[in-house]
Amino acid sequence: MNWPAWALLTLALTLGMIVAVRRRRAALADCMERASRPLDLKDAELIYLEKRFDVSAPVRLSTRLDRAYRMPSGLVVLLELKTRSVNRVFPADVIQLSAQKLALERQTRHVVARHGYVVVQMPDGAREAQRVQLVPGEAVVALVRRREAVLAGLINPRPAASVGVCRACAYRSICPDRQGM
Repeated sequence: MNWPAWALLTLALTLGMIVAVRRRRAALADCMERASRPLDLKDAELIYLEKRFDVSAPVRLSTRLDRAYRMPSGLVVLLELKTRSVNRVFPADVIQLSAQKLALERQTRHVVARHGYVVVQMPDGAREAQRVQLVPGEAVVALVRRREAVLAGLINPRPAASVGVCRACAYRSICPDRQGM
């Protein structure tokens, strides 16, 4: 075999190996993703991964879905991934998923479930999924409008229910309810 033929054969084998390795990695990643799903989503199709949705009506809203799955029935279920030291779902997680539902429904023709999942990854790598009920779209719109009114100075903010949340707030020093914390 002459030199150019040998080089072409080596190149073809190398490219074939690269393609095989990439396919194997993709198959392994797909297998790991499927294994990490809540049981209810085992037969679902992953349709969105780290996808942004923006809507301007009824309010301006920009969200980024972690994951969205289409069930065999056609219903879309949202999943939010969180990394935390405790396995806990916060009200903000439910609001986030609810805003994602509103944006996804407004921008697409998908019917999105009234429930979603928050998957918490712990420091030891363990993951636990918790099913949560989402708030109606009207409640999301009301929260957005209230936020806009607070930022415009039209209404006063309320202190957080948790003192721990207030400790991390950038406005703590000017908050009449939490000064001196």
